[in-house]
Amino acid sequence: MINLNKVPLNPQPLVERITGAVALLQLRLKHPTAVDAKQAAAVAAEALEHLRRLDDQALRLAEALHIGMARFPYPLTVSVGFVGRDQEQLQLTVMDGHHLMHAVQAKTVDGLRELLAVGYLPEVAA
Repeated sequence: MINLNKVPLNPQPLVERITGAVALLQLRLKHPTAVDAKQAAAVAAEALEHLRRLDDQALRLAEALHIGMARFPYPLTVSVGFVGRDQEQLQLTVMDGHHLMHAVQAKTVDGLRELLAVGYLPEVAA
């Protein structure tokens, strides 16, 4: 059974909110009258809270997903997750519709990047 308190947090929505907060702060600095100071401070505080919620596992997943999506663009579906007895390895899965094309495992994000760079793509039996 998965311990939900230890499941990595999906960082993408948080990153998008933080990016929006930084853009609002940038607008406040460039045009002080366009954005209220209290509103800008509240957005900055919320962004900091979101940054504190990101953990190492979530960042590893986000980086691995970014690497996979750059290597296998749309319309292929790329997903990542942790595998192994202690969830110590990353697995990148590439699908074409309902068909599994590749499943690449590595212990680190850098290892995954290197495997994809040298063209290591094990074919999955049909």
